[in-house]
Amino acid sequence: MSARLRHCLPHFVMLLVALALYAAARRIETQPGRIGPDFWPRAIIVFMALLCIYEIVKRLFFGSEFTARGLIEGLAEKPPGDDPASPQRTEQRRYPGMLLGGSALIAGFVAAVSWLGFFLSTVLFLGGFAWVGGFRRPLWALAIGVAGSLLTVVLFMRVAYISLPLGVGPFQNLSLALLRLIGVT
Repeated sequence: MSARLRHCLPHFVMLLVALALYAAARRIETQPGRIGPDFWPRAIIVFMALLCIYEIVKRLFFGSEFTARGLIEGLAEKPPGDDPASPQRTEQRRYPGMLLGGSALIAGFVAAVSWLGFFLSTVLFLGGFAWVGGFRRPLWALAIGVAGSLLTVVLFMRVAYISLPLGVGPFQNLSLALLRLIGVT
């Protein structure tokens, strides 16, 4: 087997896997005329197949021999500057407060999303995440949260047709008003 074909072998295998997955995704029952539960799996599988075809063409016709290296390959040697006596050694800054704050925001988002609804929870999460990350302009952080949340809601509900938590009580009313505003309900 030639070297070029050998470099293409993993991509041929993944192309066959993509074809098998696409055949399986065709068995998902849908209603004609609408984007159904089969659309996104099929779209991802098609992208996977196209990427495999791209890699096969690149390796067969243009002779690209790039191969990914293993994750632990470099562990046998010390990286440059790792020696404490080395003049190249630089101290890396650590931010445990940011890590804990970001983790708390993620946990808070998961806990609050069913109560506050997706839109408001995402506004608070994105604005808070920018603030915890060191962005100290509160109005801009709020604007980032609102814009990001609106974009995500439109993407999920208008494009992908994915239901999102509405919240309870007044938060549900806010979510329903927003959905009416963007034309979902």
